[in-house]
Amino acid sequence: RVEGEDLPGVTEGIRFLRAVNLGEKVEVGKKAAVIGGGNTAVDCARTAKRLGAEDVKIVYRRSRSEMPASAEEVAAVEEEGIPIEFLTTPTRFLSENGKLAKMECVRMKLGEPDASGRPRPIPIEGSEFTTPIDMVIAALGQAAETEFVKELGVSLSRRNTIEIYPKFGATN
Repeated sequence: RVEGEDLPGVTEGIRFLRAVNLGEKVEVGKKAAVIGGGNTAVDCARTAKRLGAEDVKIVYRRSRSEMPASAEEVAAVEEEGIPIEFLTTPTRFLSENGKLAKMECVRMKLGEPDASGRPRPIPIEGSEFTTPIDMVIAALGQAAETEFVKELGVSLSRRNTIEIYPKFGATN
């Protein structure tokens, strides 16, 4: 929920991936930023790069150890040369000629744990900066719907995903 999120060039992660997977024409910018730290953010960044974005980065408000993305996904995105800007969050998106042109961000520091149990990101006063950007993919706060799984008695992890036994790849 930041100023400029309704500008052309700003989209949601799941909407972006769905359009790509349905074979719809998806235009990516030359400079793309993916906001978030989960598997969806990683998928969006890798997909944007494969679709032709020249400069793709992930912007995440916490540190690596708090990223909800799996370690394998984080390693894969880094192997593809996609950097992750940790402890950074966008504060607004700016336009020029009616199009997304810049992203204003602020650096963060970690404070006491919040309701998720992870350290709460706190803006660092005076650390604001602006970067040129022409595409933003917001991959935030997206979660699987698991209510039906609970009714079946399947165990869920602390992140509300289906829990599996790694040795067998099976649920309880």
